[in-house]
Amino acid sequence: MKKIIIRSLLILPVVILIQSFGPTILGKRDGTEPGFTGSPGDSLKNCTVCHGGKATNVEGWITSTIPSTGFLPNTKYTITAKNTEVGGTRFGFSISPQSITGKLLGTLIISDTTTTKLVGDNKYVTYRAAGVDGVDSKTWTFDWIAPDSVNEVVFYGAFNSNFEGHKDGDNTYLSQLKVFKTGFTGVKENNLISSVSIFPNPLNNEAQLSFINKLHGNVEVSLYGLDGKFYGQLFNQQLSVGHQTILLEPNTKAGIYFLKITNSNSSIYHKILIQ
Repeated sequence: MKKIIIRSLLILPVVILIQSFGPTILGKRDGTEPGFTGSPGDSLKNCTVCHGGKATNVEGWITSTIPSTGFLPNTKYTITAKNTEVGGTRFGFSISPQSITGKLLGTLIISDTTTTKLVGDNKYVTYRAAGVDGVDSKTWTFDWIAPDSVNEVVFYGAFNSNFEGHKDGDNTYLSQLKVFKTGFTGVKENNLISSVSIFPNPLNNEAQLSFINKLHGNVEVSLYGLDGKFYGQLFNQQLSVGHQTILLEPNTKAGIYFLKITNSNSSIYHKILIQ
């Protein structure tokens, strides 16, 4: 009887440890936490918060069965997410169709319960532990029902590639898919603004915004809060092609904000901290 009691006492801590830290011990996480897609609504947070390093923007990692003519309200479409990394052996992702304020647009539906799941009040779709392993790439699919009162939707996605089962050396990628309602004339983002930086950041009364402008035309810079509230236009002028530096003087209280830089319907967001 004493031997049985001793063995039970030895096993109990191990069981508790596995229950508490099972995903870490087994080397596979069962999906990401909500709020890490790299979207403005998620404060631009992505996989680098946990895995470190810098995120790389890529195109074409999120695709859909939505026709080129646009989506129909209350219609179901299939969304495909593909993470590609030569040499990668484990892959993860998190995707959410959102407005700039972080509001969920449409309805996410899990079509493969073995490899994907919903988190964050069904706002995010992510991988399951059984949907991690792959060789050079991993593909997941899920369904989406289009909203009935929105003209455009952006699917924001963050992807992570792993090589040896450890967080060190992971690569993080960000990809987006912008889709439009049938009959709505929209222009897809064409990366007309790049290499954005601001100094100083955090800033007090003024700062210099630098970026590369790839198309001669009118450039607008606007200020938004984390809740999507518009705080005013900071710049609105014609700019030529090339490296540009402009002076910004935001007149608002301290906090975290987003700069929206737009040229010919191509927009990019940059987070700033005002002290």
